[in-house]
Amino acid sequence: MTDDDPAVTILTCSGISHTGQLTTLAGNALRCRHPVLVHRHLRLTALKRALEEELRDDECLVAVDGCQECCAKKRMDLIGRIPDAYIIATEHGIVKRGMEEPRYDEINCLSQAIVRTIRNEVKK
Repeated sequence: MTDDDPAVTILTCSGISHTGQLTTLAGNALRCRHPVLVHRHLRLTALKRALEEELRDDECLVAVDGCQECCAKKRMDLIGRIPDAYIIATEHGIVKRGMEEPRYDEINCLSQAIVRTIRNEVKK
C-alpha cells in the first residue's frame, strides 16, 4: 500500500445471527491487525448517521454480508452505492449456525478472505 492508495472502509452487516456477529468480529480484528490496510470499519447496525452520510467518496468500500440475506448490499442498493468489493461469509466456507457464537477459526477464515479481496480486487 502506498500513500496514493485510497483508504479502505469495511462495511459489515453486523446482524444478531452467528454470521452477522462474525462479520463484526472479523471487521474489528482487521481494523486492529491491519490499520494501514483497513482505515475504517462501519457496522450497519450501529451507524450514528445515515449510511449515505457515513460513506466518503474518496474511500474504497468493501462490503461484507454474513449470509444470503445480503443486508449490507440491500442497504447500499437503496442509496445507489456500489462497493469496490463485496463478500458473503457463507460463500467462503462459513456455515450459518443460528445464534451460536462465532469461533476463532471462522473469524480468521473470513478475515483472510477480506484481506485477499482487498489485495487482489481493490488494490490492483
